[in-house]
Amino acid sequence: MTRDLPRPPFALVVATEALLIVLFLVGLGAIALLPGFSADAAATLPEYAGLRGPLLAVAITFTILGLIALAMVGLLVHRVHSGTMLTSPSLRWVDVLVATLGCAAVLIVVGFFVISNGQAGSPFLALIQVMACIALVSTICITLVLRSLLGNAIHLRAELDEVV
Repeated sequence: MTRDLPRPPFALVVATEALLIVLFLVGLGAIALLPGFSADAAATLPEYAGLRGPLLAVAITFTILGLIALAMVGLLVHRVHSGTMLTSPSLRWVDVLVATLGCAAVLIVVGFFVISNGQAGSPFLALIQVMACIALVSTICITLVLRSLLGNAIHLRAELDEVV
């Protein structure tokens, strides 16, 4: 693979990867703090203590999915900088990103039903959950459109390499 493709500035790549690492570390910190936070919430609102376990599992899983998405974006940024974006492994990383976003949307729906069955939510919380789910589905659709563009670019690059 030739490395003569235009690439983003090195400073931008470093800044992007540094910010992704910071977000990743914040996510790890959130996973460490979620059990204590849920215990405090269960003590403060004992009528909803039965929801502690399921909602904690949803929150931790959602955070882990966010960490996976951050890792996939970091890998894709690195591939763009290294000039290896126009190869088929990039499509696999994008597929993992789409699957992760899809799982996150499903988790929001699961959280909605857990909260509804526990009669713990409010209309505002339901609205936030619906908006988050719509935002994730929109992000999935945009990512799939960009994936098809990437697939076309990979195909065109392969044809160009054959011609040259």
